Amino acid sequence: MTENHARKDPREVSREELYRQVWQTPMSRLALEYGISGNGLAKICDRLKVPYPKRGYWARKAAGQKVITFRLPPGDEGTPQSVTITPTPPPPQPQKLPDEVQIKSEAARAEATTISVSDRLLRPHPIIARWLAEHDRKKREARLERDPWRKNLLKPTEWSESDRRRHRILDALFKGMERQGARVQEDDRHQLFFEVNGEKIEFQIREKQKQTRRPLNEDEQRWRTPGDSDWRRELQPTGKLVFSIKTYLPANLRREWLETDKASMESLLPDIIAILVAVGPLLVERRKQREEEERQRRFAEQKRYEEQQQRKLDDNRWRRFVELAVQRREAETARQLLEALKSLDVNLQNEIAGNSIADWIAWAERRLLRSDPLNHGVGAIFEFIAQFTTWTY
Repeated sequence: MTENHARKDPREVSREELYRQVWQTPMSRLALEYGISGNGLAKICDRLKVPYPKRGYWARKAAGQKVITFRLPPGDEGTPQSVTITPTPPPPQPQKLPDEVQIKSEAARAEATTISVSDRLLRPHPIIARWLAEHDRKKREARLERDPWRKNLLKPTEWSESDRRRHRILDALFKGMERQGARVQEDDRHQLFFEVNGEKIEFQIREKQKQTRRPLNEDEQRWRTPGDSDWRRELQPTGKLVFSIKTYLPANLRREWLETDKASMESLLPDIIAILVAVGPLLVERRKQREEEERQRRFAEQKRYEEQQQRKLDDNRWRRFVELAVQRREAETARQLLEALKSLDVNLQNEIAGNSIADWIAWAERRLLRSDPLNHGVGAIFEFIAQFTTWTY
């Protein structure tokens, strides 16, 4: 294969070509040429029903041992005949820190190189001293308890060597951060956090666990049914510590440190302190940005509300204006009827329902005078409309 390992363009490959490639090149190397992980390439092969060498195939082949090559089965109706493989985008690069933050962080890193983790806790930090005192108190209560069941319930788990080492590392970290002006605290849920520049940075240090297979014990074997495996998965401590910052960090800053055989957690403390010191000002800036965004959001929301209310007020007043126009048209129609009635030759003294026709005409004239908006004047009309609010209708 002569493909460029740094190729960034998607590539389309057929089932037959992919089958030929996976039996010519180890999956890990072939996946790099496509810009994806080996696990991702295996999933693509499974989707296209392309068999690929299992673990150990290439080692046995290199040793001259007999190996089995599986044939490419014919694809059924639902099997894709080709696939476009898109390279996995690279992880985002950490953003450049502001100069003043970078200078402060590097100064903290340089100062932290002098931190040493002692073999014994002679003057532990108050938080760690409280842990130790609480542990001793529980042990004393357990010793004084006569009930065996309650004794086992009250008796705390003994500190492991990993726990004691974790305490020593945290002791050095706490004191190093306090020299940088930070405060370390523990909340009601026993969650540790640093307060840097008034911002809360939660963190955790724990021992890394790994999954292992353990043979079933006698009791578990007794309850085992046919078809069940003769082993059980369980987590086992590795002896390696992991330091994690649980608070979201801006600028794609590093959030986790795992010690290895070449880099102990003690040696990682300067880098951890440098990041923690840099985080404070960045979190302050992010909080200010969020507060400004929230202020702008509320301002825009208030503006939209005021515009909506103004439109509603304008609609209500126009609605009333249209109603007055209808009232004016009805008054004009009524006036025409009244004039037509007055032009008729009738005896005005004739009575209808106890009133003379002259009285009825006078009543209609009074009602017409009140109902015609123009009789009140232009100013009175618009003063009346101006009294309407958004809640009128």
